[in-house]
Amino acid sequence: MQPIELKDPAGFANEFLRLTLLQGFQSLTKRDLELLIFVLLERDGAIQRSDSNAAAALRLRVTPAKVKALRRDGYARWRALVPEESDAALQRIVASVLTEDNLRSGAKHVSERSKKEGFLAVRVEHPDDQQQFEQAILDVGALPVYERNRDVVAVRFDTLLKIAEKWGYLQPDPKAIADELNKLAPAAEEVADLLKKDVTKLRWQEVRNALNSLGAKAIASTAEGGLKGLLKIVFPFIPG
Repeated sequence: MQPIELKDPAGFANEFLRLTLLQGFQSLTKRDLELLIFVLLERDGAIQRSDSNAAAALRLRVTPAKVKALRRDGYARWRALVPEESDAALQRIVASVLTEDNLRSGAKHVSERSKKEGFLAVRVEHPDDQQQFEQAILDVGALPVYERNRDVVAVRFDTLLKIAEKWGYLQPDPKAIADELNKLAPAAEEVADLLKKDVTKLRWQEVRNALNSLGAKAIASTAEGGLKGLLKIVFPFIPG
C-alpha cells in the first residue's frame, strides 16, 4: 500500500491553519475538520479525485462507504476550496468515466436488455462528479437510469451526443464528422447512406442520426473498439 504523501505540504498546512483559525480556534466541529482534511488531500493530489472509493479507502484505512460519505459531504461543505468551471468539470468527468476500462467495469451492472436498447453503463464513483454528470443528463432533457449499482448510471448514446452538442465538444462541421465515420466504419450502412448525399449539402440532423444508430449498435453488440471510436468523435478529449 502506497503511503499518502503531500505534493505541496506547505500549501496544505497554510490552508488548513487559515481555515481552522478563520472563525476562532475550535470553532470547527470534528466532522468539519475531517471533511476539510479530506478535501485538502484531494485538492493537493495526495489522493486522486479519479481514484475509486475502494482505492482511496485502502490508503486511508477506512471503508469505501466512509470515503464515499467524505467525498459527498466534503464537497458540499468545502466546495469553495476546489473552484472549477462547470465546463472544465464536465470535461474532466467525461474524460475519466468514458474510458474503456471504466465502461467495461460498469457493463456488468446493467442488464442485457438495457444494452440492446442502447444504454451505456457509466460508472461514476465520486459522489460530487456523479451529481454533476447527472445534472448534465438532466440539462439535455434526459433522466439518469440506475439498475444494479447506484455508482453506475445507464445513459443512452443519443443523450451523450446531446451533452456533447450542448457543451460544444462536437465538431460542428457535418462533413468532417462524416469523414471520421467513414474512416471508422466504412462498411456501415449508415455511413454508406451519408456518402451517397452531396457532402456540401449534408445536414447536421443526418449526421446525428447516423451517429446515434452506430452508437446504439456498438453498445448492443459490445463492440468496444467501435464504441471507443464513436465516443472519440463525440468527445475528442477522451484519452487513448
